Amino acid sequence: MKNVWNYRDFTLELDEAVVVARGKSYEEVGWGPWQFPSLSLTERGHVLCTWAVGQDSIEGYEDSVGDGVFCGMVSEDGGMSWRPRTAADRVIGVPMGNGREYFKPAAKNAYPAEWIGKHVPAYESPDGGMRLYHAEEIPEYPMTCSAREYDPRTGKTESFSMRVNWPHAAAGVFRSGERALVYPLESLMGIMGQAVPDGSGGLFFATYAHGFSAATGDFSMPDKYNTYVFHSGDFGRTWDWISEVLTTPEFLPEAPASEGFCEPNLARMPDGSRVMLLRTGSGCPSWLVRSADDCRSWSRPVLFDRCGVFPQLRVLRCGVSLAGYGRPGVYLRASADPSGLRWEDPVDLEVPDSCSYTAILPLDDTTALFAYSDFRYPDPDGGTRKTILTRRVRIRI
Repeated sequence: MKNVWNYRDFTLELDEAVVVARGKSYEEVGWGPWQFPSLSLTERGHVLCTWAVGQDSIEGYEDSVGDGVFCGMVSEDGGMSWRPRTAADRVIGVPMGNGREYFKPAAKNAYPAEWIGKHVPAYESPDGGMRLYHAEEIPEYPMTCSAREYDPRTGKTESFSMRVNWPHAAAGVFRSGERALVYPLESLMGIMGQAVPDGSGGLFFATYAHGFSAATGDFSMPDKYNTYVFHSGDFGRTWDWISEVLTTPEFLPEAPASEGFCEPNLARMPDGSRVMLLRTGSGCPSWLVRSADDCRSWSRPVLFDRCGVFPQLRVLRCGVSLAGYGRPGVYLRASADPSGLRWEDPVDLEVPDSCSYTAILPLDDTTALFAYSDFRYPDPDGGTRKTILTRRVRIRI
């Protein structure tokens, strides 16, 4: 593939791939381990790359991502080379108005719901595999969980209790074999990306779930996901629901894999608006919504591309936005439009066999690091293994 794309307002350059880490072959481990990469900065300004090491399951969240103290690989040269992570490689959290750094709740496994027989579901799927309950009617389902903050002045990380004010929140119960498992609030508030600053010392956070409209309590497609947006003005202690993007039939293809608006990724655009990219399923279209009023309302969704699992959106300080997504394939897309509405044609990284989850980390005003997986990347012994890769993206204005 070529490495330079000349657009009207800028040039995009893509470096050759660098191996971060190799796992076992796809035939040995299958789906789940050695995929879903993430990128973050450490306190020393280095880059940390982590990835999933467990199964992709509602019962495998607590051991699915290698973000422990000694897990992952670190680059001290912007992704050109990698070494194992050490205890000294502390990840930076989201800056808050109190001078501390916020870290979202750790995702928790779904757990057996012994209380299920005490309550009447508001909805049950035709196959009986999912039941939705009004969370406010279930005392056994807490709307609080624990998050963490780091204080640079003391060097200490402390946990605190956070309250989620979510009108008409749904407690979801899912069948796993012969068991009924409840999906905990920690996963709804922890499985997605970190919160993002609101520009005034507060935080925004977007997540997704099966459930009701938080505005009305109604649901039109309870078997599909909706996206919900929250705001915290008290340093993560309280999260208030402020808006939602509900799934309606016109935005879903007639495909078994269609899931509804999920895996939202939220960013502030150069013109001050907010844009979210949304998945609707594996092999299904991705969509874009825009807010001009600090996430309180959203535009009608517009098609972003024909695919787009776990879409990632980052804005460089030079004003160019980058998006990563895929399935099938892995794609990188760029835009110089300050509103984030007009995008250049996608760059195909020509990776036919991947989880297609990507990560983008800005390195400076015009450079970012792009991470992805390749399930059949050649190894030195002539075989193929599941591999985590990065490529530097450079923008020339």
